[in-house]
Amino acid sequence: MDKGVINIVIVILVVVCIWIYILWKNSRKMNESIMLIAQQHSLVRNDVRARTLCRALHILNPELTAGVDYLLRQDNPEQAPYIAEWLTNVPRPGKEEIDSAIVEISDIHHEHKYAALRRAEYPSVEAQLDAAYQARQGNNAVQLEVDEQIRAVKEKYPKTDEGV
Repeated sequence: MDKGVINIVIVILVVVCIWIYILWKNSRKMNESIMLIAQQHSLVRNDVRARTLCRALHILNPELTAGVDYLLRQDNPEQAPYIAEWLTNVPRPGKEEIDSAIVEISDIHHEHKYAALRRAEYPSVEAQLDAAYQARQGNNAVQLEVDEQIRAVKEKYPKTDEGV
């Protein structure tokens, strides 16, 4: 073989080795990131307090993701989870902002709770549609009955003053 061909083969082998090394380093870094995100999601999935903290941060900035933009930590099961590291350039919210968002979440849960209770006791959609049809045909007795049932349910499960 010619000396020039050998030099080309060596250069190609070096480039391929460097390329393989870069791919290997990137795959290790990606695997570490995936494991970190999986740990964060496991904490959030298994601890209501961590889930509430993540929801509060999401209310403050919907672009934030646990394990990517911030790390939660819980040193023992009795301790509440906390933000261990802030990894993004977005300004870290203060305790007051997070507490305010948590209060907002509790109000949201109330909204979902009363709505679900109402939904369970409302007349069925079919019954409401049938009553509306009968009212259009001139018999509004069933419609008045359905309206009274809905009014009674709304009185039984009122919205909060903040939710109105």
